[in-house]
Amino acid sequence: TGEILVDGRPIDSDFARGTAYAEQMDVHEGTATIREAMRFSAYLRQPYHVPKEEKDAYVEEMIELLELQDMAEAMVFSLSVEARKRLTIGVELASKPELLLFLDEPTSGLDSQSAWNLVRFLRKLADNGQAILCTIHQPSSLLFESFDRLLLLESGGETVYFGDIGPDASVMREYFARYGAQCPANVNPAEVTAI
Repeated sequence: TGEILVDGRPIDSDFARGTAYAEQMDVHEGTATIREAMRFSAYLRQPYHVPKEEKDAYVEEMIELLELQDMAEAMVFSLSVEARKRLTIGVELASKPELLLFLDEPTSGLDSQSAWNLVRFLRKLADNGQAILCTIHQPSSLLFESFDRLLLLESGGETVYFGDIGPDASVMREYFARYGAQCPANVNPAEVTAI
């Protein structure tokens, strides 16, 4: 039992409109360009009263933020896995979510460098004020430390830890140490929390 609150208030019927959800699978029209895919999302999902020019300008900001400007006219079928992941996030951002961006394992299928680049983009979004809720599978210690807070659940959905991670996962490490679970300094804290 419990309550679901956003900024201390119960969620209302407009909650879904203020959120965006980027699936783990990247499903796009292969013959559209990056710019076309993002504009299509903006046109359909931002409020009708927002002028087309404003929607286009916002899409251009998102293209730049996601560092897709050099390939904005590339067709989706020609994109690398990493670029397609960024496009998936961009399509959701084009809806201009006011509350929250949900991401379901955005680093799935990426090599370590591509995963780092993607998490770096997420960090840029968060630093620009976008609230992000992200599930991530087996992050490296470098990726793990890019996140602000951790919600760690055990089987059955019971909360094991919910709080700040801290530099070098220090806050989380101290918490677990208080309860007898030491995490050596040379070990990835994300792997220890998974045990």
